Amino acid sequence: MKKFLHIILAVAATAAFTVPLAQTKATKIGFVTAQKVLENHPQGKSVLDQRKKAEDELKPLVAQIQALQAKVQGGQATAAERQQYETLVKSYQARVKALSDKQTALLAPITKEVDAAVTKVAKAQGFVLVMDRAIASSSGLVIYADPDGTDLTDEVIAEVKK
Repeated sequence: MKKFLHIILAVAATAAFTVPLAQTKATKIGFVTAQKVLENHPQGKSVLDQRKKAEDELKPLVAQIQALQAKVQGGQATAAERQQYETLVKSYQARVKALSDKQTALLAPITKEVDAAVTKVAKAQGFVLVMDRAIASSSGLVIYADPDGTDLTDEVIAEVKK
């Protein structure tokens, strides 16, 4: 009688845990290459051009800082060179912040539009989660994802261009 009771309990427990698992729908996870979407966005070229101009603008300042940094760290800089180094670093930081703020302002409406396109494409295809492929890969969050059937980049680009 005890054996029979154990068998019934085992079958009931198995059924209790198996039935809910069998009824859950598959979770579809997709990926988008955000950089490619930005490059193909109608206003993307202007944002990328602005980013390139900012990098070009900062190059001479970075070169000056690096030249003085070697002297300062080596203890061979004069007081005037140390002062010049500190001034250049502060100037660089202020310029980077200004350029970053400008870039953020340019990207805000594009990001909103791209997010809406991703949402629309993902919902239409039954995806419950969409991640940026580069971030997911570089963070170690995703080690492997089959590119067939999970990449929504081209569909998002088409949606953004509408």
